[in-house]
Amino acid sequence: VALNQALIKDKLVEGFFILPASQTRNKDALTLPGVEKVIEELRQRFEYIVCDSPAGIEHGAVMAMYFADEAIVVTNPEVSSVRDSDRIIGLLASKTRRAIQNLPPVKEHLLITRYSGKRVTKGEMLSAADVQEILAIPLLGIIPESPSVLQASNAGIPITLDKNSDAGQAYLEMVAHFLGDELPLRKK
Repeated sequence: VALNQALIKDKLVEGFFILPASQTRNKDALTLPGVEKVIEELRQRFEYIVCDSPAGIEHGAVMAMYFADEAIVVTNPEVSSVRDSDRIIGLLASKTRRAIQNLPPVKEHLLITRYSGKRVTKGEMLSAADVQEILAIPLLGIIPESPSVLQASNAGIPITLDKNSDAGQAYLEMVAHFLGDELPLRKK
């Protein structure tokens, strides 16, 4: 199948395309040369290519990060999630093409999701400051915990299109920060 045929144009967001991953039992079906070929073809058409990877440290995560120029490390403010993110940061520093070829390192950004100030106060989750201190990479954004995220996901509608969702607006602010806008960071 030609790459052009595999791309799915989003009906709601102009200029947004998705290339779904193959669902196969063999999780090692992806190879570095194959991923590189796809990314190089995509670079001819798109300014930004976002590779979403599975949580945890598996073959798919390594494939997604290997060719990265920048990485958004997404974590929840829970100890197990922060530990996994710390391992990913270690892999970004050692297992990417940039690290192996002694190029400038992958630029890392921290995104904290499912954040609740009330739960932090009760001691039920780590504070944003604690997460930042443990991971020691620049904070890109904080996404508040919100039932609207699950509702949007179940409806198949991007949360960013929900103007009344604080989580949706926080994602838009995070993207603006990533693109260089100097907005104040949300402190929830």
